[in-house]
Amino acid sequence: MIHVKSEKEIDLIRESCKVVRDTLLFVESKIKAGMSTKEIDELVERYIRSCGAYPSCLGYGGFPGSACISVNEVVIHGIPGKRVLKEGDIVSVDVGAYYRCRGRSVRLVQVSENPSNPTTGSIVAKQFSVSVNKTVTFSPGNLQYHPANNEWRFAPNQTDYIGEANANISSTYSGWIDLFGWGTGNNPTNASEDNNDYQTFVDWGVNKIGNDAPNTWRTLTNDEWYYLRWERPNYDKLIGVAQVNGVNGLILLPDDWTCPSGVTFKSGFHNDYGTEYYAEYQTFSSSEWSMLEASGAVFLPAAGYRYCSGGVSSVGSYGNYWSSTPNGSDDAYYLFFYSDRVGINYDNRCDGGSVRLVRD
Repeated sequence: MIHVKSEKEIDLIRESCKVVRDTLLFVESKIKAGMSTKEIDELVERYIRSCGAYPSCLGYGGFPGSACISVNEVVIHGIPGKRVLKEGDIVSVDVGAYYRCRGRSVRLVQVSENPSNPTTGSIVAKQFSVSVNKTVTFSPGNLQYHPANNEWRFAPNQTDYIGEANANISSTYSGWIDLFGWGTGNNPTNASEDNNDYQTFVDWGVNKIGNDAPNTWRTLTNDEWYYLRWERPNYDKLIGVAQVNGVNGLILLPDDWTCPSGVTFKSGFHNDYGTEYYAEYQTFSSSEWSMLEASGAVFLPAAGYRYCSGGVSSVGSYGNYWSSTPNGSDDAYYLFFYSDRVGINYDNRCDGGSVRLVRD
């Protein structure tokens, strides 16, 4: 007999499948060479349970894992265990979740040394409103550039930033930088102190970043930063300062935010300004942040800024994120934050600020 599902049953199936989808996206971002299939299985179980669901593979017919994990020659229904992944392995992750109904799906992943580089990151892409009729997803980390190799990438983790080493900026520097003068997508090592040398904005997204084709990403406008911060629905509940795995910064939450089970997020800001007040307001461990990140949370590290003259300041206490919008002939707008506030301001285009790109 064929059972025709009701609309309510279909909605329940859809919710379970959403848990499965998000679990697979999260796990894909974490798989790397050196992990065992048992470690992958533990990630699957922890994430499913954080969603208030239950891994339906676990215990089914005596099955010992929360997912079927099959490597290379193992065709299907591999049992998680001690097998360690090598670069180039093909891994199949078969996941089921029970969330008032069952959902199931499978995903193939090719193993690399660093799954967060170049572009997938561990962030699960969720929608952020930047105007009444437009949403974007954020890149998986702050933008970074290697002058000697002429290479662009996103930071391997959302909490990563370069800091004081940005003072080494030059066309021959053999290291990464992540504080850029305004609109220097075509000249990322421009360290001129003359604002006249930054008259034309060239978006950093015009470049090939990691494996992403040119023009995949772009910079938010001033109006878009403003809408995201102060005008989207529930804006005041979707932002807050924190220390994440020892790094100070600002957390932005997606429009459809649901806090995962076992973690508490407190929106808002501390009453005082200072490096120590991020942690005093709220802290998240690496495992707690993994759950928030898997639910779509974005983290902007307090990466400081670079003076036009070359020195780097306020690392760990202040964040400065460029917009694409000029102000007059010398300045440009940016989003900034401290432990006690967030705002929009404008300053010299020759200053070095962080860049966090978005995709429409």
